[in-house]
Amino acid sequence: MGQRLTYWMFLGIIGCAVFFVLYSFISFNAGASIEQSKSTIEHKTAELSQRLGFSLDSLQIMTNRTQHINYYKTLKDSAREELLYPKELNENGVHLTGWKVSIGTAQDDDDRFSYETGDFMSELGRFDIRYDQEGNVRRMSKYADNPNPTFVPGDSLFSIANRIVQDILGYNLQNYQLDYIDIRDTLLTTEPGLGQHAMELSDSRVGNNMVFQWNKKSVNTRGPQELSLEVQPIIRESNTPNMANIQYGVSIESFKALDKFEPEQMDPPQSISNADLATRFGSMAILAILIVFLGIKYINKGQVEWRRALFILISITLGILGWRVFYLINTMNGFWNQTSEALFILNNVVFAAILGLYGALAYIAWEAMARSKDEEQLHLLDAFWRKRFFFRETGEGLLRGYALGGVLLGVLGVILYLLGTQYYQADSSNGFTEASMQPKLLTINMAIWVNVWLVSLGHVGVTAGFLQSKIKNRWLLYGGGMLLLGILFSGSGVLFEIIGTEWYDLIIFSLIGVVALFAMQGSGLLSFATGWWVFMSVLLVMPYWGSPSMNVAYIAWTQFFILGLPLVYGLIAYKYGNSVSEMGGYIPEYQERMANHLRVEKEIEIARESQFKLMPLRPPSADGIDVYGFFMPSFEVGGDYFDYIVSSNGTADSQVLNMTIADVSGKAMKAAMHAVFTSGLLLSRLHKDAPDSILREIAPTLHARTDRQTFITCIIAQYHLESRILKLANAGHCLPILKRDGEAEFIRTPEPRYPLGLQAIVDYQAYNVQLQKGDFLLFYSDGLPEAVNPEGERFGFDSLISLVESLNTDNLPSNEVSMEIKRKVQKFSDYQLADDTTIICLKI
Repeated sequence: MGQRLTYWMFLGIIGCAVFFVLYSFISFNAGASIEQSKSTIEHKTAELSQRLGFSLDSLQIMTNRTQHINYYKTLKDSAREELLYPKELNENGVHLTGWKVSIGTAQDDDDRFSYETGDFMSELGRFDIRYDQEGNVRRMSKYADNPNPTFVPGDSLFSIANRIVQDILGYNLQNYQLDYIDIRDTLLTTEPGLGQHAMELSDSRVGNNMVFQWNKKSVNTRGPQELSLEVQPIIRESNTPNMANIQYGVSIESFKALDKFEPEQMDPPQSISNADLATRFGSMAILAILIVFLGIKYINKGQVEWRRALFILISITLGILGWRVFYLINTMNGFWNQTSEALFILNNVVFAAILGLYGALAYIAWEAMARSKDEEQLHLLDAFWRKRFFFRETGEGLLRGYALGGVLLGVLGVILYLLGTQYYQADSSNGFTEASMQPKLLTINMAIWVNVWLVSLGHVGVTAGFLQSKIKNRWLLYGGGMLLLGILFSGSGVLFEIIGTEWYDLIIFSLIGVVALFAMQGSGLLSFATGWWVFMSVLLVMPYWGSPSMNVAYIAWTQFFILGLPLVYGLIAYKYGNSVSEMGGYIPEYQERMANHLRVEKEIEIARESQFKLMPLRPPSADGIDVYGFFMPSFEVGGDYFDYIVSSNGTADSQVLNMTIADVSGKAMKAAMHAVFTSGLLLSRLHKDAPDSILREIAPTLHARTDRQTFITCIIAQYHLESRILKLANAGHCLPILKRDGEAEFIRTPEPRYPLGLQAIVDYQAYNVQLQKGDFLLFYSDGLPEAVNPEGERFGFDSLISLVESLNTDNLPSNEVSMEIKRKVQKFSDYQLADDTTIICLKI
């Protein structure tokens, strides 16, 4: 085992040991492992309801595990001496955790839909029962204005009260002293304290609520400090065929078993401080903007593995939606009508899809950044997608992940202990609600699965990659990354919360963030995701650890067994696996496309350079002429070709300027290939044969080597410098323009003027023009008159004549005249040429 990995494993083991040693000091749920399963509580509720005079057969129940954080905070604020740790309080029976069972009716078809439990239970709820950690009833209360299902018969209110508290609820009243009875006139007032009077143990008056209060005789006796029962005397009449049956009794308005400093209201109104609100929305805004921006950026660049991104999207969407469906089945399912259930599922489909899309964009951004830096563990992910897992590097990555999980646990434990505070599992849709759901192992791992994906890819993967690409200074990177990740973790991304101020959150999560940043930079995504999975798994199953009930304890045992499987696999893979480098390197599809695109671009560039090299690099120099030409392709390569050379054309005493322009139908590479082929045929004859003879001789070859959709227009001109005679032969090309004495006109070449390639035999004819000093000639391809402006108007042949007449051909050399024509046509077409454009300017 490598030295660095050994150090990591050693730190991970130390971190785990530190966490478990400090667990009793840092966990709100220490000493309060879940003793009663949800089914046990519901069975106990069914038995209790029978004794309270009603049946659950026609009612619905919703059972939730509860944590009384506000009670613990009250104890901390009220303690004159140092408060005991939650473990000691839990072991001494202080009511910090328990169960809440809400009893109510099902919705009617026309009832409204509400997400908030308090809203729809205010209409449907009938009665609430709260149990403590040991399964004792600590609270009972009816919903205001809703029918009260309870009825306990009896003739004496005092005897009924004693029976309810001692026989039904199980509190030994020998340990308590009845302090007073409070009579409340339900017709006049509901304020407590009115009607208080000396105890009349046989009081049986009907119509007024009565509150009985007992206080514990001795502080050394185990149990709550105070018992309070409010009942409403009622008469229940039932008719039988033979007689009317009247029963005297009470309905239970409320029951409270209170410890010292325990607030009467266990569920205070949820309030979020401005700082907490800013942190939450700020962290979500930062993540959303960063990930959407980077994700779309790399999508636009085409750097996307769509199958992988789609897998992430579907996995997260199904994970969240599946968890929410299980939550519905385990909680509100019995209360809601079909419309409410459908709306709940529809809303959660949208919510899950949004988070799934977020996760997919995060993966796209992370992979693109990781591939640009050639991160080591990216090759492992590439192998995983190819269904190859057994590598030495895989084992090392898993072992580093387990070590990281231990380090995270140790860091959390030490910081919580030093701050003197505790963590608790978040009462959210993915938090402590797990204890109330079935099947727990599935829902716990679904919650962890989603959390690991979102945190690994978004909070840490993309954030760390972005910071590393922007910040080169190591100290600045870790300082800024620690603060940013602290804010992100404080606002979202974890399944637990910290008791204390927002500064506690920022301090603790910043330290967790710097460990995460170091792990991502030193190891990679596989190791961090494994470590975060271990970290979250341990925190989520600890409340089940040590439970005396096997229906609960198996959750922790099974989850720890699941945690051990990858560890064993990692050890085996690290020892016996081959190196991932022995497997052929993986090239993503988009990189292959980019490589092919670059290769094509390079080949086109080579073709472009080759095509330009076939054309003259500089114009020929001879007395009596000034000639210049250029070629502008509309694409990288084009179908035009031009050339000019000075030769003797078989005579010893006469120099001839040979000029030609060819234009192949079509554009781009196909036209360029035909242009190259045509240029070879022309060059082989241009310096020695007459123009008409050249066209007649190459026509059969081009006809045989071109398809029916391809043709080539061509014009060949030979200017005899001594006699100033210009010989022209035209194969369907644009008519040349002659400007003399300031007036320009087309030179009408003789028929036939069939383009090359259409017919094998064409009797092309030559045409002679006697030129004189000062004449200006323009040869061009059809790209010049066919140039189109943004309004769709063509330049046209008439405008071309006007342009030539407007040019200062008398004073400007041919190259400047050519450049002026080039500027005019580019400006007219807004620099978007519709076709290849070629010209040759000749001044005599």
